[in-house]
Amino acid sequence: MKIKELYVYPVKSLRGCSVPTATLTPYGLKHDRKYMIVRVTPSPDSTSPTYESQYVGRVDSLCLFSASILPDYENAKVVRVTYNTPSSNDENPYVEFPIAADYKSLKKVDLSIHLSNCVGYDMGSEYEEFFTKYLGYPAKLVYVGDATREVKGNLAPNQTHLTKENDFDGGGKGWFIFGFFTWVLWCLLGWGRGAKYTIQFADVAPVLVASTVSLEELNSGKREDEKELVLDITKMRPNIVLEPSAPEEMVPFEEDYWAELKVGGDEEEKGGARKIELTGNCGRCKSLNVDYETGKQLPVHGQMLKRLSDMKRRVDTGHGYSPIFGRYGFIAKDSLEKEVRVGEEVTVTKKNEERTIFYWPGLSAGTKPQK
Repeated sequence: MKIKELYVYPVKSLRGCSVPTATLTPYGLKHDRKYMIVRVTPSPDSTSPTYESQYVGRVDSLCLFSASILPDYENAKVVRVTYNTPSSNDENPYVEFPIAADYKSLKKVDLSIHLSNCVGYDMGSEYEEFFTKYLGYPAKLVYVGDATREVKGNLAPNQTHLTKENDFDGGGKGWFIFGFFTWVLWCLLGWGRGAKYTIQFADVAPVLVASTVSLEELNSGKREDEKELVLDITKMRPNIVLEPSAPEEMVPFEEDYWAELKVGGDEEEKGGARKIELTGNCGRCKSLNVDYETGKQLPVHGQMLKRLSDMKRRVDTGHGYSPIFGRYGFIAKDSLEKEVRVGEEVTVTKKNEERTIFYWPGLSAGTKPQK
């Protein structure tokens, strides 16, 4: 198989851009998710406000914003965010900011993404005014700078990846036992004392891999009473999209079992082999149902999340009722600062016998805090 497309999302949860080549970093593809929009909620007692990360599925109108890199990826200087005004012939407004901000002089704000804490750097009033105007509520643009977050649960490559095809008996109790067992193994075997993996503004892992063959299967999975609807791969928000190099080389959803990918060969003149370690499934949410033209949820007949569920894609008990599409991954340590390119051959070098089970305390099924 080979790389069909590479995508970078300069601002978390905004529409990203296709690039012909990308540099591999500890935090995914270079320039990916270095900025984020946060909702500002004033404190009732006049202390510091809270800052809540925003994403499509919770705020559907975020899909009306698209981010591009100027003048191009290899000579990146500026990120341009355009607000694609729905139902209007007017010129779409946009705002620009540096691809890498001078964050040392910016104000820090405390952030939490999926119960993993970090900080961001407030980019200032100009951008706050822009996003507040078009989102309709107080919103800031923050830059990641030097901030990193803990990779929780079993997502990091040097953590345990226990697998089990069946649901845990006892619901939350079963997940408690699994979580406790995982913690004991970490302590006894010393996992985590080696290479430390961290992330920045990405949800739970720095890279998402998807397959065109699986997308074709999803798009063919409509019921007889459904209209002909096609889901674009960009709604899956992948970083790396793979396609077969030859007919019948791949089968739908085989990526569920992938553990490691090798990009290219071992020839030094080609940059050597680059490896991506795949550690977890990607559970899907109602962001798949958003109409990118209107920034609103599609009518029932167009909701692709249900179609994915109808195809019996609830195959990861850690994600509960969320159907699975794509695999999360990390860049191997010996592949950092190397490049990957569209058209390069990719080989699956390791597979799991069973599907991994997603475990992230407070996020995975059975571990969410009670309200």
